[in-house]
Amino acid sequence: MNEKLPVLVGYATAAGSTRGVAERIQARLREAGLAVTCAPLGPELNLQNFRAWVLGSAGHNMAWLPPAIDFQTRAATTPRPCWV
Repeated sequence: MNEKLPVLVGYATAAGSTRGVAERIQARLREAGLAVTCAPLGPELNLQNFRAWVLGSAGHNMAWLPPAIDFQTRAATTPRPCWV
């Protein structure tokens, strides 16, 4: 895996609070010296552009939001370290 690729801190939010959490995680990872991209989860994200993923989602009815579930489904075919 290419260590020069950034880590994705991806999020799915309904009201914005999950984005705030993702931005705090991004800041801490950058403080640790990592290249980091913080972005909403969606089909336009190319999984190959990241060396690892940190994923979060708002929960509605005890489930993640559809963009986060869709990303995880796509990610199942692309081995990367992943934290949720």
